[in-house]
Amino acid sequence: MKLYFSFTMYLDTDDLVTSSIIAFLIAIVVFVFSIKAFRWLSPENYVADKSLSSHVWVEKPSYILSDPNACIVCETLTHGSKVRYCDNCEIFVDIGCVKKANKRICCKILSTNRPSKTFVHHWNKSLLIDVTCCVCSSDDDTDSVLGHFFQCIWCRRFLHENCITQFSQKCDFGIYRQYIIPPFCIKTSNRFKNISKQTIEKVIHPGWEKWTPLIIFANKKSGNNDGALIISHFRRLLNPIQVYDVIDCPPEKALDWLKTTQLECVFVLVAGGDGTVAGVLNSIHNLQLRIDPAVGIIPLGTGNDLSRVLGWGTSYSDSDCSGIVNSLDNISVVKLDRWKVKILSNVLKKIKITNTITMYNYLGIGLDAQITLNFHRTRKSPLYLFNSTLLNKVIYVGCGTQQFLEHQCKGLPDMIELYMDDKKIVLPDIESIVIVNIESWGAGVNLWKLGANDGNEYGAQFIDDGLLEVLGIRSSIHIAQLKMGIAEPIRIGQASVIRVKLLQKLPIQVDGEPWLQPKCEFVLKRCNQATVLKLSNII
Repeated sequence: MKLYFSFTMYLDTDDLVTSSIIAFLIAIVVFVFSIKAFRWLSPENYVADKSLSSHVWVEKPSYILSDPNACIVCETLTHGSKVRYCDNCEIFVDIGCVKKANKRICCKILSTNRPSKTFVHHWNKSLLIDVTCCVCSSDDDTDSVLGHFFQCIWCRRFLHENCITQFSQKCDFGIYRQYIIPPFCIKTSNRFKNISKQTIEKVIHPGWEKWTPLIIFANKKSGNNDGALIISHFRRLLNPIQVYDVIDCPPEKALDWLKTTQLECVFVLVAGGDGTVAGVLNSIHNLQLRIDPAVGIIPLGTGNDLSRVLGWGTSYSDSDCSGIVNSLDNISVVKLDRWKVKILSNVLKKIKITNTITMYNYLGIGLDAQITLNFHRTRKSPLYLFNSTLLNKVIYVGCGTQQFLEHQCKGLPDMIELYMDDKKIVLPDIESIVIVNIESWGAGVNLWKLGANDGNEYGAQFIDDGLLEVLGIRSSIHIAQLKMGIAEPIRIGQASVIRVKLLQKLPIQVDGEPWLQPKCEFVLKRCNQATVLKLSNII
């Protein structure tokens, strides 16, 4: 009897444990489905992932001159180092209110991770005073009945606090909606909690006419810290997930979503020098897309030769990036020849190494490459303390003066062999060979056209004709004369295939990136064409 009772108790206990486990699992399933249902039925400004609505706190940017500023949480005036500014939604808080702001105020949403047909405004209290209400057309903020001004961080409209209820709740994303990827059209990669590392996984077309998503790449190290300001400006104008620092997020990773999205037209703006632009163009080429996005330039480098050719200007001078976005109304999509430079070198007698790089602007051998190499070495020196475009130009002049005294590339024709379309060329007495694809070299010199007359035996130069122009430069003084427009280069010819043999170690540069190249042979051939944006009016 005791044995039966014990066995029965054991069975009852086992059934009780099993029932508890089943009840616990059912509770978990119900809880998960309840959360999913709540998210589906919640308002449109609900964020699917809290990490996608986190603020990006930075010190007050230099372009915001007003001081002191009112904290949006406690409404007290703050100034100097006590101010923190959200780079995405433009709110000011003092340091003591940062945690409260993170809990109470939602930042600009990157993605809802689910499709939607409506999207409500995201109103933030505005600190600006010279603005006009969209409802009552009043700019008087002193009336207590109307209240403070509020601004939608998506469509950029201003309303009085009491006028919000009279305005449409649906946000149309304002005048720049053509270039914005709305949050309800984006599926993000949630592997990273850091917003700066978030990337787009998939994009759904919102159904808007003439919709052309705009992606921004900037190099914070280019120019006079203008790269960081451009990133900040565009985070406010667009969805922050459309803006990337090329140092933190490689373009190939940021644009990987284009492989799975069938979009006919995507624009990319690159803020940086020729090297940064070439890096983005190479990344797009590596993705092997059906339709390449068209690339425009915000010039931040020292030379900016490709930017000059495409009409984007010589330097960035716009205090507000809205002017850059407005200029997209005056662009055309053109093709740019992309050239492969195949370098064949011998490590040992029977071991050959082949390296391939891409060229868009020009390739230099000899004097101009040596000056560029010395310039880059100087910039990487510990003594180089300031990143300034003007200082870079002064250093470049100094490097040219050094070559005037040293003549390191004198007798270049004895150091190389040049073949154009398989024909060997007898070279004159020069110190440098420049092979150009575009109509700008050395920060704005049109070598091929410089000093040319109607009787020129060679054809005109184009960026999409499958031909390269080969020119010679006699000395560093000749370079200075070319930059001043008082001399002309030695025109060697045009060709579709160029082969060069280096008989000894020589300096080489491709699109402004120099190095010392040991004895080798390299071949230039066009592989395809890049898609770029040409601006009709300089910014």
